[in-house]
Amino acid sequence: MVIKKHITVENYILSIGGGKGGTGKSLITASIGICLADRGNKVLLVDGDLGTANLHTFLGLAPPRTGISDFVAKKKLAIDSIVTKTGINNLKLISGAQDMIGIANLSYGQKLKMLNNIKKMNYRFILIDMGPGTSFNILDFFLISHCGLLITSPEPTSIENTYRFTKALLFRYLRKMISQKTVRSLIDKGVRHREGHKFDSVFDLLEAIEKIEPKVGDAIAGYLSSLDIKLIVNQVKTNKDRDIGEKMAIAARKYFGIPIDFLGSVSYDNKINKGLLQKKSLMAYFPHSKAFKEITKISQKISPSYQLGLNFYNSIFGD
Repeated sequence: MVIKKHITVENYILSIGGGKGGTGKSLITASIGICLADRGNKVLLVDGDLGTANLHTFLGLAPPRTGISDFVAKKKLAIDSIVTKTGINNLKLISGAQDMIGIANLSYGQKLKMLNNIKKMNYRFILIDMGPGTSFNILDFFLISHCGLLITSPEPTSIENTYRFTKALLFRYLRKMISQKTVRSLIDKGVRHREGHKFDSVFDLLEAIEKIEPKVGDAIAGYLSSLDIKLIVNQVKTNKDRDIGEKMAIAARKYFGIPIDFLGSVSYDNKINKGLLQKKSLMAYFPHSKAFKEITKISQKISPSYQLGLNFYNSIFGD
């Protein structure tokens, strides 16, 4: 077993997820992308919501003619050929799947092709807008990033789903990092609640692992401490809402053993909803809002530094 080390990277991949739909992941993705591009960075947005792709609408674009569905379906198609101009300097887009039945459930080969090619793209920042849920495809897309951004709203169901997503992410991550078959089998049983195994927290899992593989515990602690995961609370309306982010970060450290950083909160703005309904580009109305100023400050805290997730070997993403 090799302990993962922090490494400096040339491009910087951020995955934006959280488990629940409707929290504004696409809005945050597009907004951060615009802010980073405005500072002179070469930025690529990737619509990783394979079921209901809509990232193009935040940029005021019609559905692009080519996207992920074309790339995974055609063996000889280069990934650069599905990149779309957005009309915003330094900002480009890879659209999600369009009209391809079953695309939300990529095969192993399709997933590997997409993950490996994204990693090799020549952009300073690559932002992947994830769909809702905790499927292996979503978790693996999240885990290829150098930094993961969790987006939640103050609603109790959204907070609960963010915790569930984090737990599923960590269990998926550990299963891929650990080589011992007995430990991997234990994780699988715990995830599926089989043979009496149920782990409410990562610490419960660690306790069970140490009983069968005492030396693995320290390595796992090293893996978890090296993860770069951050949190943004969107659609806040009150000071109580704004306090949620810090509390969630503290709870994550307590129950998951990972240092989640709270980047900040973003205010609810009805003008945003009106703009989206009118299918206007964010640039037409968002830069004048309080929410955009908050996202600008958040984007300034995003700095390329460490590797979050898994390496791109053919064997590592097998289900």
